[in-house]
Amino acid sequence: MKQLTNRQREVLDFIVAFQDRDGRFPTGPEIAKHFGFRDPSPAYQHLDALEAKGYLRIKRYGYGRPTSIQLTDRGVSAVLPSWPMLGSISAGPLTEVDQMQEHRISKLTDIVPQLQYGDFFLAVSGDSMVDAGINQGELVVVRPGEPVTENSICCVWVEGEGSTLKYVRSDADRITLIPANAQYQEQVYPLDHVRIQGVVIASLSVTPR
Repeated sequence: MKQLTNRQREVLDFIVAFQDRDGRFPTGPEIAKHFGFRDPSPAYQHLDALEAKGYLRIKRYGYGRPTSIQLTDRGVSAVLPSWPMLGSISAGPLTEVDQMQEHRISKLTDIVPQLQYGDFFLAVSGDSMVDAGINQGELVVVRPGEPVTENSICCVWVEGEGSTLKYVRSDADRITLIPANAQYQEQVYPLDHVRIQGVVIASLSVTPR
């Protein structure tokens, strides 16, 4: 694989820093704005070059614009790996997520081998998912953009109410949030009031010293 130019290195570093700060990868226009490009075209060209050199994998739709970005193993090795601790997530009643973006977790690939850039951690508060093996005080690893199945536990944001962990069942015009604890009821919301922020791919028990 070819080495990066200075500008490509700057773009890669910006992508990683942006993801660390915001919990997602930047869009072409956001990259263009950061580097002072007049339009997004140079940003997309740099993304294409990073992909061609093996540092990124890009999913595209429509006119070929990126819809998601993922670092490859080569890309991971080119930057210092760390994942954001975004806050705590309710597994009981809905509540706003407390932001704690200054907290970071790193070098966990031995514990969670499938960990990828773009994943983030949340601390569980509440007991609505205990029958699924997710208990209060544990950490869950959430992956944005992961396909949702009937067995997926999702980090879900509900307009006006906040975020929660639940199973998700989607119908034509509504979403049902399903707890894994008989003490809690299913909750039904209009489809446009709910956003799935990611799928839980792992949970970790944390024992304070």
